[in-house]
Amino acid sequence: MICLSDDVASSADGAAMRKVFGANASVAHIMAFEAALAQAQARRGMIPGAAAVDIACKATLDHFDQALWARPRAVLGHPLVSVLETWMARLDPESREWLHYGATTADLFNTVLVLQLQEAGALLLARMAAIEGRLQALAAVHRSTPMVARTLGRHAQPITFGLKVATWLAEHRRSMERLRGGLQRYRTGILSGAVGTYAALGEEGPDIEREVMAALQLDPPETVDWKGSRDRFAEFGCAVALGARTCGHIGQEIFLLSGDDIDELREGTAAVGSSTMPHKSNPVLCIDIVSRSREVSARLAPLMEWVLIVYDRDSAQHGDVLRDLCVGMADLLSDLNDLLDGLVVLPQNMVANLRRTGGMVLSEALTFALAQRVGKRTAYATMKQVMKEASENGCSLAEVVAHSPEFSALVTEHPELLNEAHQVGRAALITDAAVAPMV
Repeated sequence: MICLSDDVASSADGAAMRKVFGANASVAHIMAFEAALAQAQARRGMIPGAAAVDIACKATLDHFDQALWARPRAVLGHPLVSVLETWMARLDPESREWLHYGATTADLFNTVLVLQLQEAGALLLARMAAIEGRLQALAAVHRSTPMVARTLGRHAQPITFGLKVATWLAEHRRSMERLRGGLQRYRTGILSGAVGTYAALGEEGPDIEREVMAALQLDPPETVDWKGSRDRFAEFGCAVALGARTCGHIGQEIFLLSGDDIDELREGTAAVGSSTMPHKSNPVLCIDIVSRSREVSARLAPLMEWVLIVYDRDSAQHGDVLRDLCVGMADLLSDLNDLLDGLVVLPQNMVANLRRTGGMVLSEALTFALAQRVGKRTAYATMKQVMKEASENGCSLAEVVAHSPEFSALVTEHPELLNEAHQVGRAALITDAAVAPMV
């Protein structure tokens, strides 16, 4: 598909996610970091109290001239220095000497990235929770709706549509758990200096770092500086990429089940399917979901490459990778939410497809019922012969079984053995357990 939009984010969720990583958000976080640092230093007499007050009072975007920022960005070539130079123009002359005192760019940028990922992760989890609710409701409604399970493209046994949705729900919940766990593990930034030794901040460096993290509502800092360890960002990417793949799994299954040859599900849209074939209505949301799931997970590769660094801290990284990963995932989740919101389920077609093989999907149930009388090996061989006869004569399994000396008495005593809806095992109970809220 060609791109006919100037907006990278295709959904409102994606646009909101872009703002999390946008210039204004980044500058606001930088100002908050610098204000917290100045206040912690002033409490220890490291910088003048008046300077800390001035810095803290002006740590808002109202005191940052966006138009003025354009020139230092172009001239200086250093992203943080250009921000500080622009902000300094609004500070008192005496305060400018003490801005960013003892800090290093890598500490600040890594901390800002942590703040942004926490916010981005919360937005993703909120949308994932909404999808979880939709899956729970869908599974509960169809806990007993019979359909055929397909393995390797062949009809296997009867299940319920609720059970199928329950598998989606369980996988989606694991995606949520992985993302939530990563966000909880890595909820702190850094303020330990150029090589992590607090050399510029002195003996009180660890305490200052702790106070700055607390002021930013982050967890206490880790014992060892992690600027040279990028595995946490790769882990975040893995969690998002796996979540994206789960979305793709759901979208692809719905895509397959909505084809004309199966027609068990349909998108609740009236999208035009073809510019030349008026009869077509394509599963556009499914297509978007499967495509976006691949695109989001593909962005994991550079995050994995970040883990390989040179010497103590050198690394090649680009924050836009994480931004694009999160924006893409937000768009993907928005599509999946819309798909589930309008999904049309066709139980009558599920039943029709379940019966397409003339009862062959009941072979296991009949085999194990007979096995209780004659043993498993004999029952299996007998069923294979019955199925061969049905196939060769173009008969249903029920017709052949009725004249089978081994099976006729059995099905007379237990007619439910020939009823597909009665052979779904514990599917409904499994679905009930899956739908129950997680403790």
